[in-house]
Parts: sequence; structure tokens; C-alpha cells
Amino acid sequence: MKRLWFFPMLFWAVPLIAQNRKTIDSLNNIPFETRLAQASKLDVVYLKNASDSKKIKYGLGEGESYSNLSLVYNYKGKYNLSTDYAFRAIQVFERIGNRKKVAFQYGELGYQMKRRNMPKAQYYMLKAKSLAESIPDTTSLLSIYNNYGVLKEMQNQLDSALYFYKKGLVIKRHIKDVTGIPFSLNNIAIIYTMEGNYDQAYALFSEALQMRLSKKDSVGIAENYCYYGDFYSAKKEFRPALDNYRKSLEISKKNKYAHLIQYNYESIALMHQGLGEYKQALENYRQFEKVKDSTVNFDTNARIAELEVQFETGQKEKQLVESHNKLLQEQAESRRKTILFLFICSGVSSLGIIGYLLYRQQKLKNRQILQEHELRSAIANIETQNKLQQQRLSISRDLHDNIGSQLTFIISSVENLKYAFDIAGSKLDTKLSGISEFTRDTIVELRDTIWAMNSGEIKFEDLVSRISNFVEKAREAQSQIDFECVLPHEMENLSMNSAVGMNVYRCIQEAINNAIKYSGATKIRVEIRQSETIGIDISDNGSGFNPEKVALGNGLHNMKKRMADIGGKLRIETSVGKGTRIHIDLDQSLIRKT
Repeated sequence: MKRLWFFPMLFWAVPLIAQNRKTIDSLNNIPFETRLAQASKLDVVYLKNASDSKKIKYGLGEGESYSNLSLVYNYKGKYNLSTDYAFRAIQVFERIGNRKKVAFQYGELGYQMKRRNMPKAQYYMLKAKSLAESIPDTTSLLSIYNNYGVLKEMQNQLDSALYFYKKGLVIKRHIKDVTGIPFSLNNIAIIYTMEGNYDQAYALFSEALQMRLSKKDSVGIAENYCYYGDFYSAKKEFRPALDNYRKSLEISKKNKYAHLIQYNYESIALMHQGLGEYKQALENYRQFEKVKDSTVNFDTNARIAELEVQFETGQKEKQLVESHNKLLQEQAESRRKTILFLFICSGVSSLGIIGYLLYRQQKLKNRQILQEHELRSAIANIETQNKLQQQRLSISRDLHDNIGSQLTFIISSVENLKYAFDIAGSKLDTKLSGISEFTRDTIVELRDTIWAMNSGEIKFEDLVSRISNFVEKAREAQSQIDFECVLPHEMENLSMNSAVGMNVYRCIQEAINNAIKYSGATKIRVEIRQSETIGIDISDNGSGFNPEKVALGNGLHNMKKRMADIGGKLRIETSVGKGTRIHIDLDQSLIRKT
């Protein structure tokens, strides 16, 4: 009777589960534009969708629901929740073995973190790109190539950005991806705008806007008006730029697009300032600060770092459980074989067999204890690193909130004094400008210190990027300088701890600064290489000096002391009229592979 009752229930349950899966999939596959347009409301829908998927053990539905939650929370400006659900989606996709979804989600995570943590954004994007290309997965590569181009653009690597934008556009046009094509068109147009190719840029912006208008994509339309604002701003046509930023802001506020609202307020303030309308500029800048403070702060970055550590710790704990279960299985199998062996050989050498069994059991036990100890040590090390990271974040938060805000107040006060009084061209104006510039330099130094404290480890790739940013700022005053930084591809993933990395960065920064200020150099080259040691050369074609006749200044003494503090070496090679070469030598023990 029980069997007769069971079969009708089974036939009733199968179509019900299939129907539930169909409903879950239909919600997860809502058009991209709709998901963004309704981001302020869809979190509740996807939370229920994830719960329903979990109840019927539908892994794909659960993972895609988490992925959509990450997307909508990102557009709502709730970055902690966005990162949390991205990691949940990755864990589910890995569990069900869907590598395409894993690659896609890593790419989305990298893109979402681009304005909060560029090194992490690049790390996750490269992970996504490598995985998608190895499968290969054309669908995921559509967005990964385009979004990787965005990261390159934000790092001012325009040639690389344009290469990846065009690579993604070719695939999108081939499969007629009407949702993705406008993203690529806009990104290519941005590069053309930056290069001054305005006619081609305007044509691409217009093509993208028309596609989004035809699809009634409110997010895309708001984004395109924002791009038009950037386009006119680049041409110094502030009034049409202002009109387009206002159109974008109106749509963004209506749909609660936090990051677009923030960007538009700041841009509107800058346009009013360019038009000399300082009252309106100040009002919009206050609105920008209000929105910015409500979305991005150090607590958000601290939470994201905590989520990453928890994700990595969970992976280690999972390995511990799997290892423990494997050892238990080995023990069970060993006991089964031992019993069989005893049954067959019960009459032969009983004492020898018992001794052998005891020895084997003890060996397995010792092996289990050793492996569990190693895994516990690994987890303890992660927890220690987590505590150290929390301490670094706490210190950097205090530096940012206290000293950073005070320095910003000084700059604001100096600028207000200059606007309030007619001091143009006077000695007081020069003095106030000097104070403002010194304070800005101090803020840059503070940000460098906070960057090193938050990083934990500094990759050579990040070091080169930081040096390039420093040189680009220096070019504003010395535009004729030709700068080159050479880093072998195989060294990009080598890293140092933050203390070593910061000392190396400061030495390179001081050497470049001296070459710019005192040597009259037109070429500066930084070369990093690896042999028995790690060598860094900073050379210029400047005037040079006679080290026997010229006393070394505080800067060079500080550079030598920094190297001595970390166990490195620094020497100077120079002569009058033949430029200067500063060589830094680091022991391999200071370097690790990530």
C-alpha cells in the first residue's frame, strides 16, 4: 500500500518542481535594462527567488538569484551587500561545477569594485578573463573584454582600453547583442573624446543613445546623457554639458541610481564653476558630498575586506572538512580490509597480525593528527591576518577621517580667502597658492600611506601603476619629460609586504622628484629586473653632479636609510654632464609570488 501511494505523489511532485524552476528562471532572466531600472524594488523579489531555489535544491537558480542581488544592490549603492552576494553566487556556481557562471561573476565583481579598490578590481577581472578564455566562453567574454577596457581606461592606459573595447564590440555585433553594443560604443567614444577625435565620438554616442531609446532603457539613457555632458565638458562647452548632466540627474533621481546621482551632482558643480556661477556650484557640490558620504566610506571598504577574508577562510575550512572526511574514509576502508585479512589468516601468526594492526592504526592516526594540525595552523594564520587587516583599516580610517578632513578644510579655507578678497597677483595670493599646493601634496602623501597600510601586500604591477600616476602629475609642471617604466611580464605577480613596498616606492619617488627638480632631465627611465636579487634602476639624462664635491642632501640620505631599514642596498652613479643612475638592490627573501 505504501508503494502504491508513493508513485502518484512522485508524478505530482515532478511537474510542480519543473514549474517552480520555470518561474525562478523567468525572474532571473528579466532583461538587463529592467533589472537596472527596477533595482530599487527587485531585491525583495530576488531574495525570495533565492529562498525558493534553495528549498527545491535548484543550484543554478540560487546562484543566479545571488548574482542578480549583487547587481541591484550595487546600483542602489549598498556595496557591502553587493560584494557579499557576489561571493555567495561564486560559491554556488563552483559547487554545481558551472565554470562559465564563475567566470562571469568574477568579471562582474571586478567591474563593481573599480571605483573602490582598483587593485582588487583588476585581480578579479584578470581571474575572470583567464577562466573564460580557457573554457572558452564567448558569452562571458563579451562583458569581460568591455569591462577590462574600462579598468585600463581608468588607469589611463588608453591604447589597451581601446583594444579591449573593440575586441568586445566585434563579438557583440556578430551575435547582435543589442543590450551590450551600446556599452562598447560609448566606451570607444569616450576614448575618442579623450584623444580629441570629437566627430567620431559624437557619432558613436548618438548611435548608442538611439539603441537605448528604442529599448526604453532608463539606466542606459541616463548614462548616455551623462556621456554627452562629459563630451561637451571636454570641449569646454559648459552650457550644453550642464543641460545633459541635468537630464541624466533627473532620470537617475527618479530611479535611485546612486552612483549616477553622485557623478552628476559633482559634474554640474564643475560646470557652474566653469561658467563663473559659484553659488550654484557650491550648492551642487554640497549635494555631491551628501550623496558621496551616504554611499562610499571607509566602513564600506572595511566590510568588503572582511567579506573577502571570510570567503578565503571558508575555502580553507572547506578543505579541512574534506581532508578530515577523506581520512575517515581511508580509516574505514583500512578497517574493512583488516577484518577480511584476519578472517582469512586467523590461524597464522595471531600475535604478529595484532602488532601489525596496532602499528598501522597508529600510523594513520598520526597522519590524521599531522594533517589536521597543518590545516588548523593555516586557518589560524588567516585569522591573524584578518585581525592585522582590521587594525590597519582602523588606523587608516582615523588618518582619513581626522587628518584628511582637516587638510581638506585648509584647502577649502585658502580657496575661500582667495575668492573673498581681491588679492590676484599679490604676494599674499602667491603665498596662499603655495600653502594650498603644499596641503594637496600632503594629502597625496597621506593617501599613499593609507594605500600601503590597506594593501597588506604590494605587487610590482601595483608599484609601477603608482609610480606612473606620480609621474603623470609631475608632467603637469614639466610636460617635456619623457618617462619610461620597464617591468618584465613574469614579475607582475611578485609582491612585497606593505612596509618593504612603501620604502621602495618612496625611494623611487624621491629619485624621480630629484631628477625633475634639479637635473634638468628630459628622459627618466625606471627599470625593474630579477636575477639573483631584485634590481631597480632609476636613470636620467640630466646634468649630473660630482659626488666628491657636492654634499648629499636629506633626500638621498633618507633613501639610503630606508633601504638599510629593510635590508636593501642603494648606490649612486653620477658625473657632471652624464646624468645620474640610482641602483636599488633587494634580497629575494623580501619578495614573494602571489
